Amino acid sequence: MAIITSDTDTGATFTGKPKRVSWERLWTFSGGPFAKAIDPGTRSLIRGWPASNLHTDLDFARACGLPDKVAASATQYHGYAVQLMADLFGTGWLSHGVMDVRFIAIVDAGDTLVSSAEVRSKDVEKDITRFTLDVSCENQRGEKVLVGWATGCTGNVSPQGLQEYEKHRAQLMADPTIQHDTEGRLHLEPLEYIVTPELNQQFCYGQEDFHPRYIEETEDGPPIAHPALLLNWSNGTRSPSYQAAAVGPGGGRAGLHARDITFFLNPARVGKKLRVTWTGIGSYEKRGRPYSVGDTLVVDEDGLEIIRRLHFDTTASPEYRVKVA
Repeated sequence: MAIITSDTDTGATFTGKPKRVSWERLWTFSGGPFAKAIDPGTRSLIRGWPASNLHTDLDFARACGLPDKVAASATQYHGYAVQLMADLFGTGWLSHGVMDVRFIAIVDAGDTLVSSAEVRSKDVEKDITRFTLDVSCENQRGEKVLVGWATGCTGNVSPQGLQEYEKHRAQLMADPTIQHDTEGRLHLEPLEYIVTPELNQQFCYGQEDFHPRYIEETEDGPPIAHPALLLNWSNGTRSPSYQAAAVGPGGGRAGLHARDITFFLNPARVGKKLRVTWTGIGSYEKRGRPYSVGDTLVVDEDGLEIIRRLHFDTTASPEYRVKVA
């Protein structure tokens, strides 16, 4: 049931439940599928789970320039903000919502985060009320780790996510500060995977979010895939051709999200096969640090577009150390 209605006024504020980013939830979210952790023959755990990366392994994080901290996947706490929007507007938000956020601080294991939203403006057109909200996520010290905005609608909603995507992409293509080069750009092979109930519930645990919409079948069909699963599994690191840099004497390298504009077009259904494709847009430099801009599309086996993402990424390495509190 939606919380925001057409009568909700500007200035109204909402907060989500506190989420503790425990090691168990970090591993669940970023350590790889449980199915790859168990030998089906012996039913015993396989060595190598959780996968070693910036999010799960303190030594790996240190080698990438983080002093004594791991960095929770940005899609993990991005998912907290998305969860708040889906709670405020109902499941329909996953068919028309837009969210533009920046990740401005590292989230470490043990941090407790709270997402919040404030209605900035509302626009009434016939029987549709469109809201723009400021969104943020704070840790237990009151420090913001995510800031941005989101849009949502009440009433007889006419989805406009694809129109918004095309507008934002055109702006990026016209941005003179972005080098829209095509040579030397990393090619990522498409990913196909099935949203099994086990994989979906793994991410429900990682998000501490077992809403019935992700578990139970309704008159609209099977349960829906958790949006945090869709976000995490549409990261470029999920491509079959992605090659993670090895950690050695000179340190390591890993990708970090800086900004993400996500356009939710349709909910994905548990049991469906999804296909993720990546397209590079360009690169730029800011304060001596390199950034890349990419475009991601997720569709299901029937060709239904699920989400589109415009994402901005940078590098964590001894050369490009990450500022942490």
